[in-house]
Amino acid sequence: MKKCHQITWSFLLIFFIPISVHAIDGYYTGAFLRMGLGARANAMGGAFTGVADGPEAAYYNPAGIPMLEKSRLALSHRFLSLDRNFNYIGFATGIRPKVDETSGEKAIKGGVALSWIHAGVDKIDGRDFAGNHYKYFSNAENAFALSFGVMPMQYLAIGFTGQVFYNRFPDMGEGDATISSTGLGLDVGVLLTPFPFLSMGVVIKNINAKYDWKTDKLWEKDIEKIDRFPKSVRAGFGLRYPYPWLLVAADVEKSDLLGWKYYFGAEAQLIERMFLRTGLNDGAPAFGGGFVFQLLSKTSQIQYAFVTKKYDADSEHIFSWSILF
Repeated sequence: MKKCHQITWSFLLIFFIPISVHAIDGYYTGAFLRMGLGARANAMGGAFTGVADGPEAAYYNPAGIPMLEKSRLALSHRFLSLDRNFNYIGFATGIRPKVDETSGEKAIKGGVALSWIHAGVDKIDGRDFAGNHYKYFSNAENAFALSFGVMPMQYLAIGFTGQVFYNRFPDMGEGDATISSTGLGLDVGVLLTPFPFLSMGVVIKNINAKYDWKTDKLWEKDIEKIDRFPKSVRAGFGLRYPYPWLLVAADVEKSDLLGWKYYFGAEAQLIERMFLRTGLNDGAPAFGGGFVFQLLSKTSQIQYAFVTKKYDADSEHIFSWSILF
């Protein structure tokens, strides 16, 4: 127990580190993966590393996957301006091996998740050197992920998310050829639950993530261009004390290209089936709520988030629907 207390305080002390550096992360590769995922987490300002609940845990902290007691299917759509679109679908389930009653050995809990994140933009105005419009272009980015986690101890979980990235520009090269690139990336997370009312997590994101481009379809000379995703380390906690109906969360993130960022969020359970949420995503306010209901004998959750932008006047609306099996 003493060792558990020491680990707990070590995690909490992270949040007293001064944070002052900010950057616009849209300029760097893989910007669609830094927009956040799901209405619940976005309404809480993105402070979800230490909460890591539901299929979205595969994105925020895969160590939360083995803690799921029920299988879940999640769908999410983000309303964006400028002909952009952002969609997500994910499925996660806990793995509960049978206990050997003869030997009395306890089985290690696990979990697995599959997810697909899609972001795209249409009607990109193509013009020639004289400034005349001649064609519309489009772009689509996808991240296909497989996540797996285990709980070697009752209060400790470890998770991994392997991702395949696919970036596509159709009708762009010579003879309207499609220009595309693929890449691989890895996220590694840890989730600690020393007390029933406190959870803390750390995740390393975008390990070795990159796009490897070839220019042979654009120009006669084949040149290799590598675009690397910013790697980041993120830590956070979720606290339900002294009021079990109130969840308070905070994250801090350090990226090798984007500097320090911080996130705060809160979720209040007003009645048994209704939730209100608010948060700050690196200084940008967010709000939202959720409602739980029964549909076809299954428990469903409808979530909504209203997200403002720190560097952009356009706000965003996010809707999510999850089903528990």
